[in-house]
Amino acid sequence: MKNKIILSILLATFTVVGMSAQDKDSHKKGDKQECKECKDAPRFAPKKGDFTAQMLFGQGNFANYSLYVPGSNASNPTSSSSNTVYSSQLYVKEVSANENSITNMTGAEFRYYVSDKIALKASGALILRDTPFQVNVPGVQDPTTGNWIIPNYGAVDATEETQAQFSIGAEFLLKTKNERLFPYVGVNLPFDYARGSVFTPASIDTNGNVSIPDTGSRHYEVVAYSAQAIAGVDYYVAKGLFIGFEIKPLSYTYATSVKSPAPELSNLEVENSTFSMFAQYNFKVGFKF
Repeated sequence: MKNKIILSILLATFTVVGMSAQDKDSHKKGDKQECKECKDAPRFAPKKGDFTAQMLFGQGNFANYSLYVPGSNASNPTSSSSNTVYSSQLYVKEVSANENSITNMTGAEFRYYVSDKIALKASGALILRDTPFQVNVPGVQDPTTGNWIIPNYGAVDATEETQAQFSIGAEFLLKTKNERLFPYVGVNLPFDYARGSVFTPASIDTNGNVSIPDTGSRHYEVVAYSAQAIAGVDYYVAKGLFIGFEIKPLSYTYATSVKSPAPELSNLEVENSTFSMFAQYNFKVGFKF
């Protein structure tokens, strides 16, 4: 509800600013105040050398990284539940039929116009997480009553996580009669990468028994490449402010993942191909410099 209210306020603000800017900036034919050479007229159309930065709203672009890789559980190697490497489904999360939301900010995008009609674009994001492990601290019990004098402190797993996505592309502007409206078509080449590892340290119980869950880190790695056709439109509500909408009419993604439950064990490799048509959308709020 909070996101919807914020979005409504933003859209209302842009509408008011656009109407105000249009009243001040528009030049009607026959107007005595009209600038003959249009030197003072607002220039909405992007030109060679212009730079734009836009916020993207919609479905997130990171690859799905929720691939479960359990520990080897060396203390109980006969346990089937602890030695199963699950074949979780693999996909790039930016393609989803039921999880799109215009109120979800997914990142930023930048464009540079190498000519009046052609722009190069790039976007990306990176997340790094690292948690060092902590060994457990056995508790102390009262031998008479059995009550805990000092509670057990469980071990903390060592975890590392990397999520990265980067995209490059190009756009070609199309002509319209509206001086504020600029449709475009183009191509996009996204790259997605995700990696995570977990290591559970050895622990000691109150009787002094040692348990070794992991002999080394277990991990997964996801790599995905995509090729997309894009089509969109920008509408300038003011000279340096625009809102836009973009769709991917065609998109293909090839992704692979590698899962390793322990060092020196065979890896499990999974492949996935995703083809979509008109299934990815983005709403944009941008600025031209």
